[in-house]
Amino acid sequence: AYYMGIPVKTVVALTWGISAAVAACAGVLLAPITFVHSNVGLALALKAFPAAVLGGFGSIPGAVVGGIIIGVLENMAGFYLAQGWKDVVPHIVLLTMLLLKPEGLFGHAGRKKV
Repeated sequence: AYYMGIPVKTVVALTWGISAAVAACAGVLLAPITFVHSNVGLALALKAFPAAVLGGFGSIPGAVVGGIIIGVLENMAGFYLAQGWKDVVPHIVLLTMLLLKPEGLFGHAGRKKV
């Protein structure tokens, strides 16, 4: 990219700035809904990872669909099962997806020659 005339350092700095702004907006929108503490990011990341695996890495529509599926299943588990299962169901879905279709719902199963 550098040799094609793209200012790489500027693009990297701009990318980090945009991601920080999006994270700040998400924090502002999340703070009134949930109790804000030092581990709130870890709790959200532990729910976002199964959604990304379910949809397939590298697929933005897959991540959105995976997030919706994980959210619906988590809420249904909280309603129909005991309260402790609500946090376990995304990881059960993650393990089941890795066993049945490791590339995810919208992922591409590609092989690379070495």
